[in-house]
Amino acid sequence: MGFYKNYRDMRSDVRRYNAAVRRANNLVGKGSSQLIHIETVSEIERYTMAKDADRLVAFNKDVQKWMNSVAAQLRASISSHSMRVATDLRPRMYTDKYGLINKLGFSFPRHGIYIHKGAGKGYGGTTGSKWTKLKRIGGIEVSTGIVRHTNPESLNGSQGTGNRKAYEWFDPIVRNRIPELETIITNYFDSMIIDATRIYINK
Repeated sequence: MGFYKNYRDMRSDVRRYNAAVRRANNLVGKGSSQLIHIETVSEIERYTMAKDADRLVAFNKDVQKWMNSVAAQLRASISSHSMRVATDLRPRMYTDKYGLINKLGFSFPRHGIYIHKGAGKGYGGTTGSKWTKLKRIGGIEVSTGIVRHTNPESLNGSQGTGNRKAYEWFDPIVRNRIPELETIITNYFDSMIIDATRIYINK
């Protein structure tokens, strides 16, 4: 009886840990890029593909290889400006109900957006943003429930000026690598569409 109780407790701890990680990654401080959506005109084509286990695995591996390659290039690009962003940058992949990867993105500290836009204290845009303050507990960043907003004094449209020159380390790399992803998709599907409009920092 003790073994099964300990096993259930361990599984419960793992679930709580994973839930905390997901919550942290979904906050603005992480998950700073939006997602590339891989959509299909034909649900039948997706279903047929999913029935072929070998092709499904091959497709997911090719997409994952592309994601890891882009992530490595992004880390190299930002490392000269912020090792923290480079170290914490992670590829994010999600699957549909068939197990096919259908959403892609990258998580990194919020500071990466400031570098890309040339923003910072006293060098803001015109609209501002809000985010939830995080704190680290046991090596995991969790929400404090405290919502912070851009300082109104920074909403002066001066980002990218003075000492805060924009360093666009993210958008150009992803944009240049999208054709490779399109080639991967067309090798497996006839009617798949890539929507990458939402992933860029500069919309």
